[in-house]
Amino acid sequence: MTEVAGEVCDGFLCHGFTTERYLREVTIPALERGRAKAGKTMEGFQIAGPSFVVTGGNEEQIAKAAEGTRQQIAFYGSTPAYRGVLDLHGWGGLQDDLNKMSKEGKWVEMGALIDDEILNTFAVVGEPEQIAAELKRRYGDVINRISFYAPYKSDPERWSPVIDALRAA
Repeated sequence: MTEVAGEVCDGFLCHGFTTERYLREVTIPALERGRAKAGKTMEGFQIAGPSFVVTGGNEEQIAKAAEGTRQQIAFYGSTPAYRGVLDLHGWGGLQDDLNKMSKEGKWVEMGALIDDEILNTFAVVGEPEQIAAELKRRYGDVINRISFYAPYKSDPERWSPVIDALRAA
């Protein structure tokens, strides 16, 4: 589907369940193949992507944000169609465990299977003033538009310094 999007569309909206590596090694090459089939390059092709962001004003807020994000990553990871992202990182067996737990209704418990390595691979984690620089490092050369995927309750003012830093970047 991604290759077809590259062939017939003007842009692409990435799914939130992606990683920098998956984007660079799987998504972008598929888009490029599609563009090539249509006799086009990536020039002017827009890529938008949500990125999981874990942040807060203190350690307790960051821990709660991490918990909510772990649960969302686990939810997506339980879906067989998204296994490819996990497989690329060597975590394919996790999909089996998450899928089994989802069928048992263990939605909250699934988040505990998302360790710090997995969390930090899917999400930008840090204090608000660290987020923009890391988003730019990971995606600045490939994503034209970015949105925050923050599956947890937060103060809207938390995002102001991040947005300001992104605008300044």
